[in-house]
Amino acid sequence: MTTVPFDTADPAQGPGWGLGDAVIGWVIALSAAALLGLASLALAGYDQADVDADRLPLWLTLLQSPFLWVGFIGVPVWAATTKGAGVVADFRLRIRAIDFPVAGGIGVFAQLAIVPLVTFPVLWLTGTDADKLGEPARQLGDKVSGPGGTLLFILVIVIGAPIAEELFFRGLVLRSLENRFGTVWAVIGSAVVFGATHFQPVQFPALTAAGVVFALVAVKTDRLGASMVCHMAFNATTVVNLLWIAK
Repeated sequence: MTTVPFDTADPAQGPGWGLGDAVIGWVIALSAAALLGLASLALAGYDQADVDADRLPLWLTLLQSPFLWVGFIGVPVWAATTKGAGVVADFRLRIRAIDFPVAGGIGVFAQLAIVPLVTFPVLWLTGTDADKLGEPARQLGDKVSGPGGTLLFILVIVIGAPIAEELFFRGLVLRSLENRFGTVWAVIGSAVVFGATHFQPVQFPALTAAGVVFALVAVKTDRLGASMVCHMAFNATTVVNLLWIAK
């Protein structure tokens, strides 16, 4: 029997990837982060006690994020390449010049207005101090020194993380949910998964709200590049505050 591959000329047939691939990507990402993270600590002469005491150098702390990208980038690219029409067609990996001012502006607004609005009730209900909530980010920012450290920080937080996370959460996850349950549930579901994957309970509502914003940008523009720009601007706003305004 001859196996007929996915026919890119027949949209009704749909891609061969779906929620199963999204789950696999999520598991691979977390597994790679755990295993490669431990290996990198051991090779550099550090252990979990150093992590808990925040004694890791900046480069080693930032190195933990790219380990997630093994699943966040690798699985969507593999799934779209082997089971679909490619990442550009399947995940709408396109960008236009208008995305930079518009989607970028939405990202800044989300960070400055939506996140505080969503976070305030959580802080009030849990009795968490706002300074305490932002302490991990400030501690990371305090490790940045010199042009090299600043460049590395920007490359990982502002550029690398948004590209990887958008490809996975607003690419593979959102489109898989959309194909199964429709756009509304896809926006909500992908945002919840995005927020939960950060494993920060107090920040979960704000991260989920940000996920909704990124998903809406991806859906409304039908361009993953637009949500990447939005996410980059969102993260860049925090970086600017950490490195130059708050210091």
